[in-house]
Amino acid sequence: MVTSAILQEKILELISDGEIYSVQKIKAYLEEVGVGEYSEGQFSGSMNTLLRNGTVKKAERGMYSLVQKEEEIYMKKCFVVSPIGNEGSEVRKNADTLFKYIILPVCESCGFIAERVDHMNDAGSITDKILESLEVADLVIADVSGQNPNVFYEMGFRKRTGKPIIHLRGQGETLPFDISAIRALEYNLTDLDSVESTKDRLEQTINAFSYEATSEDNVNTNESETSTASILPILFDIVDGISDLKMEVNKNNNNALQTVIETLQKTQPKMSQEDALMAQLIPAMLEKPEMLNQLIELGDKFPQQQGFKKSRR
Repeated sequence: MVTSAILQEKILELISDGEIYSVQKIKAYLEEVGVGEYSEGQFSGSMNTLLRNGTVKKAERGMYSLVQKEEEIYMKKCFVVSPIGNEGSEVRKNADTLFKYIILPVCESCGFIAERVDHMNDAGSITDKILESLEVADLVIADVSGQNPNVFYEMGFRKRTGKPIIHLRGQGETLPFDISAIRALEYNLTDLDSVESTKDRLEQTINAFSYEATSEDNVNTNESETSTASILPILFDIVDGISDLKMEVNKNNNNALQTVIETLQKTQPKMSQEDALMAQLIPAMLEKPEMLNQLIELGDKFPQQQGFKKSRR
């Protein structure tokens, strides 16, 4: 199935001329340029991503056009919380790789500017910058790998604001009992397929939140959307569990089939070399009768050789 990134790329390719296009025309173009199979949910998700990041605007119901440069909207801020470590350390290497190859590209595709405290050039107290970012950022992404106490403190500070926060953790990482109920998206930086899967899941989770200013009138709406976003990691865990179960079932089925084949092979009567040769030749001769004629002609040329007997009717 085609990726959401390719869908978005081809949609932008079509509407880059500034004209207004209907959903039907966009889908017709995707088929025309040979875009592979995609689901209706995937198409809707791609359109929503382009709308959220300000690349596309809705002209009217079911009609879309490209946002011109002068119309570009303000990009939202995502503050990244993670163990950083000293320059050159494994902790810093992991933090930089996670930021560069997963968090940054996904945030940009969703219309966010992603920043980490060590990337900021503002003068003043680092603690003040962290607390301010946790307070005002539209989104916070926190990597809980390594059970860093500073990360846990910053997660708690963000939680009190009621604003969106997404948790990540390295594959196989365990969490302390007090926060073990937190659902976190897993990542594995050594597996490219896993990286792409994490990016896709992170994008879906980001797009599940609402980033409107909180007011008394929309508190219930925001709580509902936050609940939806927090359920996504649970759903991803279920999907992974089903996938693992299917792989295990297939493995068991293959093992059982191999056992049956080996058992049948052991119970088959042994053939002589001549019979084994004929068992191979006969199906081929039936498929290509000319091979039989060639064999007969060869026997006519060497009638004295043992095994070649001239057949007469």
